[in-house]
Amino acid sequence: MKDDASHMDLTHLRTIFDRSADGLMICDAEGKILKLNRSAEILNGVKASEVLGKDVRTLVKEHQIDRSATQEVLETKRQVSVIQTTPRSDYTLLVTGTPVFDEHHNIVFVVVNERDISLIESMRKQLAFARQESEKIKNELTELTLLELKENNIVAQSDSMKQTLHLALKLSAIKASHILIQGESGTGKGLLAKFIHKHSAGSKKPFIQINCAALPENLLEAELFGYTKGAFTGASEKGRIGLFELASGGTIFLDEIAEMSLGVQAKLLKCLDDHEIMPIGGTVPKKIDCSIIAATNRDIDTRTSDKKFRLDLFHRLNTFRLLIPPLRHRPEDILELVRISLKKYNKQYNRRARIGYKAFDRLQTYNFPGNVRELINIIKQAIVMCDRRSLDDYLVNALNKTPSPGAPVQPMKKDSTLTERLWAVENETLIDVAMKCRTTREAARVLGISQPSVVRKFKKHGLAIKNL
Repeated sequence: MKDDASHMDLTHLRTIFDRSADGLMICDAEGKILKLNRSAEILNGVKASEVLGKDVRTLVKEHQIDRSATQEVLETKRQVSVIQTTPRSDYTLLVTGTPVFDEHHNIVFVVVNERDISLIESMRKQLAFARQESEKIKNELTELTLLELKENNIVAQSDSMKQTLHLALKLSAIKASHILIQGESGTGKGLLAKFIHKHSAGSKKPFIQINCAALPENLLEAELFGYTKGAFTGASEKGRIGLFELASGGTIFLDEIAEMSLGVQAKLLKCLDDHEIMPIGGTVPKKIDCSIIAATNRDIDTRTSDKKFRLDLFHRLNTFRLLIPPLRHRPEDILELVRISLKKYNKQYNRRARIGYKAFDRLQTYNFPGNVRELINIIKQAIVMCDRRSLDDYLVNALNKTPSPGAPVQPMKKDSTLTERLWAVENETLIDVAMKCRTTREAARVLGISQPSVVRKFKKHGLAIKNL
């Protein structure tokens, strides 16, 4: 009975060995192959009669396999797993060799298990290829994006600007809302807002922009939320649709948000919380569905602490914040901006003007209080006004004459005449207005005089007009 049971167990083991889907091989302590099953023959592309009694090292030398797990087990005296290729069968195998020790810790057998991972390896290669293609497409899109940025005077050679644009692209990809863009006047906040919209899922929908500092409180509220027929004196008989409603599905850009009155701030906060607006004079609220981007050149954190801007509204608008560094902090971008401006305005005014190292060195040391807008206008003005092909002397002289913001005012002499005193006051006033206003028309409104008078006074005092 005992012999029958042993015979039965041996039969079972032989059946398991022969029928296993994995390749199984047994080698002795010298590395010779003692036994292998049918799966091992198929996976290795050999017949048992060809390899039985052969040393595994010979198989490696004959290039029937590229490496041997058995050989490494005999060398290390521990279990080893390797990836093995078999040229004769074109399989990629995961091979595990396990040592069998006697009572003296000497290897007597090595049991080898082989499993086909060709499909997994193929999938890995396909995944790697897909990642390479994805990276290639990503790089191509980035190059196209940067090209488009340059065409819109957004240059990112500096690390700080590259980081800002990287975040802007991420936000546009997820169609983010409640983005706050901060940067000094002239840094390109409006261009960045348009760029975010253009690369978002709602790019085909409207992009609506409004300067919150340009309108008084009652008109700003009417522009944003709209009004019904006869809502107030002077209102259109048909009423008016608000900008939030017009921007449905797209983007509304609230520029100079920090200048918004507290009253309008409160209504804007309710609009953001409820996702609906109430037109002036209306009784039924309207749902809104648009991305909101706000921008300011003011220190909004300080205005919030000074109670000039609502803290709760600040937190609503500040879900994502983008900082555009001033041009003086990214001198790497100046050369590219100059190149783009030269190309654009040479073509526009049919010129072939150029800039050399002399002017470029001066541009690099200039403070640019008006940032990118000022640089572009300086180049434009030079191309129009300078008759020479080289703009170097004109630019250096113009930049040396341009006052820096906050420059100390020269004290008046005690014996100054009334004419001298009036000249000094007028000069100081014009310098202050030149730094704050973007156009001569805007300066005219601030000073309460005509636009031609502003132009004449600027010329009389030898001051640069930033916007022609």
